[in-house]
Amino acid sequence: MDASETVGKDSRGYDGGKSRDGRKRHVLTDTKGLLLAVTVTTADVHDSKAAPALLETFMDQPGRLLKLVWVDSAYQGAALAKAFTRHGVRVEVVRRSDGHRGFVVLARRWVVERTLSWLSRSRRLNRDHERRPDHHQQMVWWAAMIRLSRQMAGDPPRRPEKRPGRLLQARA
Repeated sequence: MDASETVGKDSRGYDGGKSRDGRKRHVLTDTKGLLLAVTVTTADVHDSKAAPALLETFMDQPGRLLKLVWVDSAYQGAALAKAFTRHGVRVEVVRRSDGHRGFVVLARRWVVERTLSWLSRSRRLNRDHERRPDHHQQMVWWAAMIRLSRQMAGDPPRRPEKRPGRLLQARA
């Protein structure tokens, strides 16, 4: 995600593939899309380089168990394969079938994309304002906890266009 001017040059980078200047979030979710682990790096760190550290920090905590992880093709490499085998995790790469052009929904990969979409609804995460990456990481956890608590309470998502009278009040 793009960073504001408060983010120092030492903790920001440029991702040429997405034309983004700032930081990148790497997340690990369960099959329902609930956040299990998150790490924040500069945008120029490739996904395959950040994933081993994310996996290690998650698996180092007691009681953590992963059997199968679905990843996209960016999450490949010797360091990541070594981290997966060290913990006995089976990896399946979700690939795009050849011949398709444009947007295609890929099995299991949409779960992570949906989680990132849920997180981006938090106003604080639309743009990175935090000076330190660990502070931004905590903001991601904060947004995930708000989403989870609303889901547990049975609270419907808050969408301005769905609230009666909201748009009329705003125009007045």
